[in-house]
Amino acid sequence: MSAIRSGLKRGTRFGSYLAAVAGVPALAGAQSLPASPASSTEKPGKEETAPKKDDSGLIITAAIRARYETVDGRPRPGFATSEDAFLLRTGVAVEYGPGPLAIGAEVVDSRAYGLGGGTQINNGDVNAVEVPQAYVKLRLDHGIGPVGKVSVEGGRFLMNLGSGRLVATDEYRNTVNGFTGLRVDLAPTSALEVTAFYVLPQERLPDQPSDIRRNLVRFDRETFHTVFFGAYLRQKSVLGIGQLELAYYRLAEHDSPGRTTADRRLHTFDARFARDAKSGTYDYDVEGIYQTGHASDGTTATATAADVSAGFFHAAAGYSFAGPLKPRVGLFYDFASGNGQGTTSHRFDTLYGSRRDDLGPSGTYAALARENISAPGIRFEAKPGTRFEALADYRGIWLASRYDRFYTVIDKTGASGRFGGQQVEGRLRYWLVPQHLRLESNFAVLFKGRFLRDAPQAIARDQSTVKFIETNLQVTF
Repeated sequence: MSAIRSGLKRGTRFGSYLAAVAGVPALAGAQSLPASPASSTEKPGKEETAPKKDDSGLIITAAIRARYETVDGRPRPGFATSEDAFLLRTGVAVEYGPGPLAIGAEVVDSRAYGLGGGTQINNGDVNAVEVPQAYVKLRLDHGIGPVGKVSVEGGRFLMNLGSGRLVATDEYRNTVNGFTGLRVDLAPTSALEVTAFYVLPQERLPDQPSDIRRNLVRFDRETFHTVFFGAYLRQKSVLGIGQLELAYYRLAEHDSPGRTTADRRLHTFDARFARDAKSGTYDYDVEGIYQTGHASDGTTATATAADVSAGFFHAAAGYSFAGPLKPRVGLFYDFASGNGQGTTSHRFDTLYGSRRDDLGPSGTYAALARENISAPGIRFEAKPGTRFEALADYRGIWLASRYDRFYTVIDKTGASGRFGGQQVEGRLRYWLVPQHLRLESNFAVLFKGRFLRDAPQAIARDQSTVKFIETNLQVTF
């Protein structure tokens, strides 16, 4: 217990992720950056949110987040037009690694209460008593020969790669994307990073609506029926202070006992060029993704398989002004292809990506997905001091294809047009106790366009808007 108290006193960083480790010999160190949204307050896996090295090699973090949200006017067929939900996420994470070798684990308990029969909440929001992380990691600060720093991780873990649009742990969402397998990170130079991985995505269980509403405890599983592997490269200091990212991901899945899939066999090629926002300078983020392979149009036995040719494009540029408010103003555009009337599938698949940063809140709202959209907009951000943050953006939304779905509504005739609507959304954060206790609220209003008003499948067509607001309180210790 004295070692634990010592580790907590010297090494636990309030408001950070589960961390790694350790007192480092001259040649190696085991400190790592595992993504742990259960004990996080910012984007997972970032250097600035990683805990500091601790002489004892033991770090324990924990967090509890309670969130209440309400939505009204949803057009999604098969679900209630309005809903209230209370979600609770509790996480405890520990890692021990006094030298180059570290072991770690995390328990995350994600639950929802007050759900009705027409709830939109699913196992993307509910996963009671789960162990998404249980791993061993070796990290050498001075590798062998030209490879530089080396990190090898095996077991169950979370991942964040690049922009997070394809592989991420969504801090906003109530559950995590867990993977089981092997990951290798190399840093031949201070400006070059390479990651390769071979994993089995963890299947969140239970997946039956009645079990989800009861917060039934059933441990997740992984099988070789779904395999995900790939490589990611990041080169810093390109054309000044920009960074170039290149990635390839392969997803191969097929049905397994008790679980049907869309039999996706996807190759995904990703390229991104970005510059981080800093006071008094401009920033940019340009990412293009191409996807090929084949997949079925559903998970039923009668679903039709098709060749896939799909794409995604994101472009953003902004300027951060100096001054006490630290304001940033930026323009952005998101395009994700959708299915047409041909036999080839053009619907883009975001794989294991995060939604919140680009598209707005998920949960009971979840209006925009990274599929079948053409959506330009403008964003404002401010961060005066260390306690308060504000974000607000506006965008117009058109369907990339009038024949594919938006908000899961489809008009296969195309007669409802391409205008999905206009979305205003934002977020306010305030640290009641810096790094310990944070109050946050997310909101969104979707002004329905012609498509959501006219499409025969859409419900709540007499309501002109979808309104959403949530408030959450997170304590980290």
